[in-house]
Amino acid sequence: MSAMSDAMPPVLLSIATFPLRWGDMDALGHLNNTIYFRYFEQARVEWLYANGWPVDRAASEGALLLTTNCHFRAQVVYPGDIRIETYITKVGKSSFTFSQRMSRADAPDVIVAESVSVNVWCDYAANTSRPIPDRLRLLLTGALS
Repeated sequence: MSAMSDAMPPVLLSIATFPLRWGDMDALGHLNNTIYFRYFEQARVEWLYANGWPVDRAASEGALLLTTNCHFRAQVVYPGDIRIETYITKVGKSSFTFSQRMSRADAPDVIVAESVSVNVWCDYAANTSRPIPDRLRLLLTGALS
């Protein structure tokens, strides 16, 4: 996995599948470059929700995106489904790094894009980082599967 950090062995957290939407294609007929980020984000957010860590503005603390990138490898065209593999590759005191791979669901071995994102656990009111809660840390490292 070229986009993955060597900070820790990658731990597969989830595989999500999303339908491509016609409206997400650009004028050249392929998936608009900005939409890749939305699919990666949706997969991260769905994993957090499914594991009891909803992204909730009413909460006192939670994950905030610090940085993200995308390495585009191949064009994607409608119709079809997108498959996102989400891995955790680094867990620090207050931050964690997701690495993700995108492929078409009908060709899961052909990677069309890769992304790395760093997320920080934050106290929303104080606008400061906080240590990652122990239960979330265990989930991220694969200790609670």
